[in-house]
Amino acid sequence: MRRLTAAARAEVRAAWRYGVVALAAVLAVLWSVMLFVLPSEGGQRLLPLLLVMDTAGFGALIAVGLMLFERVERVDVVRAMTPLRPWETVAARVAVLTALAVVMAVPMTLVAGVPLNLGAVAAVVGGVAMTSVLLIGTCLALGGGAATLPAAFLRIAPGVVLLIVVPALHLTGVVRTPLLYLVPSTAGAELVRVGTAEGASMDAWALAALVWGVAGMVAACAWAARGMVPSVDAPLGRPRSVTRRVPGGSSGSGRTGPGAATAPGRTRSRSPLVSFLRFDLMAGRRDALILLVLFAPAFLALLIRVAYPRVSAFVRDSYGFDLASAGPAVFAALVLLHVPMIVGSVIALRFMEDVDDRALLVLRASPLPLRGYIAYRSGAAALLTLVGLAVAVPLSGLAPPMSVELVAAVVVAAAAASLFVLAVTAMSANKVEALVVIKGVSAVSVLLPILAWALPAPLTWVVLVAPPGWALMTLPGLPISGLSPVAAVLGGLVWTAVLCVVAARRTEARQER
Repeated sequence: MRRLTAAARAEVRAAWRYGVVALAAVLAVLWSVMLFVLPSEGGQRLLPLLLVMDTAGFGALIAVGLMLFERVERVDVVRAMTPLRPWETVAARVAVLTALAVVMAVPMTLVAGVPLNLGAVAAVVGGVAMTSVLLIGTCLALGGGAATLPAAFLRIAPGVVLLIVVPALHLTGVVRTPLLYLVPSTAGAELVRVGTAEGASMDAWALAALVWGVAGMVAACAWAARGMVPSVDAPLGRPRSVTRRVPGGSSGSGRTGPGAATAPGRTRSRSPLVSFLRFDLMAGRRDALILLVLFAPAFLALLIRVAYPRVSAFVRDSYGFDLASAGPAVFAALVLLHVPMIVGSVIALRFMEDVDDRALLVLRASPLPLRGYIAYRSGAAALLTLVGLAVAVPLSGLAPPMSVELVAAVVVAAAAASLFVLAVTAMSANKVEALVVIKGVSAVSVLLPILAWALPAPLTWVVLVAPPGWALMTLPGLPISGLSPVAAVLGGLVWTAVLCVVAARRTEARQER
């Protein structure tokens, strides 16, 4: 018990140090504000989905990031030399992150106006806790064998999708069958539903599923504990850039990458930035997550095009709410501001992977300055986002008719991707802090369209504080629309550029320490 208590204290200190506790507080406030500004009935219906699909999974990716960062720093090897057992480490980490998710759920439930009593509170807390433990344990188990964070994301994606999508189908009633309880997290979703719906009760299938859900929690954590045993004899990992072989260079050369020496008899004709671009693109061909982000906008748009009409019809028939009335806000949340978030997240994590692997130290021996590397990463995010939006906007079927206003919104949204990358790198010292910042910034990008649609006219201008909010100023159909396209583009780009310069300087100063 003393070991478990000590492990829990260490996890609490880590959560505080890396900003996880602060993120939980910020997200609780943001989601509570969103539920408050929505109509009462809409907030109550959205609450169970929000608790299961977002709040319960709050700590899942953060737990994986912590595990991989500890490997880089060899904390896992040091821990293996103490009396602390792997299952105690997993139990402490899962307990601390689950407790944060539960604490976040309380104000959200209160603000949504759900009639509460002691039994309802217990059901909501129990459902969020069960789902959280399942998600965190599964992510630790599936991502435990990955060498990098992008590789871990690809490994855990199928499990996370299954544990989230099936309960969502159950909560919305799109699929009604006891077979959904075969996925353990559906039991947690049922508890949340019972706690947030007045007069709801659980049938025999649901009661039996609770036992299955508890068994799934134990199995997931036990599986995760097996992956927490480090290989003490493994050599310390070297930076990826040091071990890469650049075409045209010697495999035994001490310097590789953009700063490598050229072969005898050749002269260097390329600029440092062009050489690094060629090197980075060749390395990116072997990075599955980078390849995925190139096709993600098109895949997202096709998914929306196929699923949205069916979802809209279901919501209208089941809840009496026509999503068409909120069409511009839905388009902005799912496409216009979502694509920059996807691209920016991947490139920011790629940047932080290079930081944790000490790969940026190689740049100091190359002609490419750190400032050029930062500009390259942030510029690539804007360019990829612009291309992605050019594909996703017309393909999604949600966009308003082509117009100058829509083009202006796309341009401003694409520029925001650069700021997304620089905001993460400026406020993060490692991949764990990067995940914390990404989750917070992503929540803001989802909240902005909702505020622009739901707030009264004088208050909607508050979205301009965030540069992506300028993209909403010319989006046809939103109450906030009012600026001319030229004014919105100039204002959005200037405000984005100012913040990018500030964030880039902070990033450069942080990396040169």
